[in-house]
Amino acid sequence: MNTRSTLTMTLGLALIAVLSLGGCKKKEGGAKEEAKAAPGEAIHVVVTAAQSRNFEDWGAYSADLRGGEDATLNAPMQGGRVNQLSEVGKSVAAGQALCDIESAKYSAMLSAAKSQVEVAKGELERQKVNVEKGFVGKAVLDQAELGFQQARVGQLQAQRTYEDSRCQSPFAGVLVSRMVERYQTVAPGAPTVRVAATARLDAVVSIPESEARDFHEGQTAEFSLVQDTAKVFSGKLKSIDRAVEVRNRTVMARIEIPNTGNNLRPGMVGRARILRAKLPAAVVVPSTAVLRLQEGTMVMLAKGGVAQQVPVKLGPSAGDSVVVASGIAAGDTLITTGAFQVATGTKIVYDLPKQLAAGR
Repeated sequence: MNTRSTLTMTLGLALIAVLSLGGCKKKEGGAKEEAKAAPGEAIHVVVTAAQSRNFEDWGAYSADLRGGEDATLNAPMQGGRVNQLSEVGKSVAAGQALCDIESAKYSAMLSAAKSQVEVAKGELERQKVNVEKGFVGKAVLDQAELGFQQARVGQLQAQRTYEDSRCQSPFAGVLVSRMVERYQTVAPGAPTVRVAATARLDAVVSIPESEARDFHEGQTAEFSLVQDTAKVFSGKLKSIDRAVEVRNRTVMARIEIPNTGNNLRPGMVGRARILRAKLPAAVVVPSTAVLRLQEGTMVMLAKGGVAQQVPVKLGPSAGDSVVVASGIAAGDTLITTGAFQVATGTKIVYDLPKQLAAGR
């Protein structure tokens, strides 16, 4: 066999191989097209029924406890040495002294201020007589009046300083903490002790600006400690600020909590809930049934053995449940598992939950 014959035979065999491969691919592609065109099996999903029940809409926030009355007292204007100091946890009456910061010195200053008031008062009375008799002009009387008022201001300042030197409690409560120690020398105006009324405490919360309009004084509220969420303390929304905090766009609110048994203490932290509204006969569904898609919020219903996508408008939520404000009705069968695997018209198969089976 010459070279030309060999080349011709090789080209022929190659052409046959190419034609055979093309035929196999065409046949394989046809098989795929047939498989795609063939109707698929029904997809197994899990369903539940939309319920109609009473629903409570709560707002939940971080909170810290403060006394119903809460005050941090400061050292007197000249400071001094702490000679006496009461123990933390002690119940105190209004006006009771909780410390002694060189109070003898400030007591003497108060006595001197009182004497100055008496002297200024006597001078004022004498000048009144002199003016009436025509001995002096009214300017002298005005000067005496000014001296008397200045002496009164000095007395009031000395009185406040004396009270600070004794850490006098402004109300009845408990000495909850102290920032100084006995025999320590404190600077002027330095914090000394903190007093709080603990029979009723305030849970202080910061509510986002967008939610503040939903709340008003008197609403039902609850508080629980971080370390003991099972124990819930009931209370009422005591006050809510009318001004928004500029830095974080929140509104401060106070929840009054009765402290029966003194189980709570100022400074504790926890979670507070405020009841925004009660919704009677609301349509409630599991949150797993809700699909948040590009075209909007949807649910998949099971109707006549096929899936049907329905747009819905949501209301408040709590835990794993959410209120559907519109779009479906109570009793509708929703797909809770497998909703992302189906579209409107997809054949589905599922086992009816007991409540649905009983209804049918």
